[in-house]
Amino acid sequence: MSKISVPISKLHGKGIEVLNRGMSKSVNLPANTKLEAPSSLKWTEYEHSIHLGAFSYQVSGYCFAARIGRYCSFGENVQIGRQDHPLTWASTSPAFYLHDRLFDLDNGFEGAENYHSYRFPNEGPPTKVKITTIGNDVWIGHGAMIKAGVTIGDGAVVAAHSVVARDVPPYAVVAGNPAVIKKSRLPSNLISPMLRCAWWRYAPWQLDHLQPSKPLDFIMGVFAMQEKEPHFEPTLVDLSKDEM
Repeated sequence: MSKISVPISKLHGKGIEVLNRGMSKSVNLPANTKLEAPSSLKWTEYEHSIHLGAFSYQVSGYCFAARIGRYCSFGENVQIGRQDHPLTWASTSPAFYLHDRLFDLDNGFEGAENYHSYRFPNEGPPTKVKITTIGNDVWIGHGAMIKAGVTIGDGAVVAAHSVVARDVPPYAVVAGNPAVIKKSRLPSNLISPMLRCAWWRYAPWQLDHLQPSKPLDFIMGVFAMQEKEPHFEPTLVDLSKDEM
């Protein structure tokens, strides 16, 4: 997938934080990038596509083909959506399908001419891209790895250094390799009402009259405001449409 070099200053101006990337004053992002503001890309590398909800961030690591909701908090060195190698071919090596895109090289080595010209007559792609879906208000700890194609539900927590290979239910706390459910983040009788009130449709300043340390009162307060308070409509940075 193609990438676009976007000036960091222009992203900042539209409510998207990008932290210092050395001497560069721009960041390379997939053409299929949709970012709700405010949010932060910090030091993370994004590939293929990224849709990121408002008030969400990933400190550092790698993210490939992800759809991420609002109010998500991802720590350092988090790996999301790294794609598979072919398991049914003669070899799993990308040398058999990336050809000279395997390494970005010039011509000063033995076999360089052949390296830049060889091709395999493969029938079909080695793998198909898997989209990883992460809900709203998800916390992913330092060094966790999220397998491509999984879905993590709203309100879930992934412990540091966990390897998530299966879907995670809403408000589950998972840990380990492979990650398994350790407990629920909220009492079971609050999970359904929390999901139904969908408080993440509002901005923090619309909710600042509520007390988040008291989940039941918070839920009731959100339900009470739904008929009179409009949902937050964030600025959307869409690189497929915006000229940055």
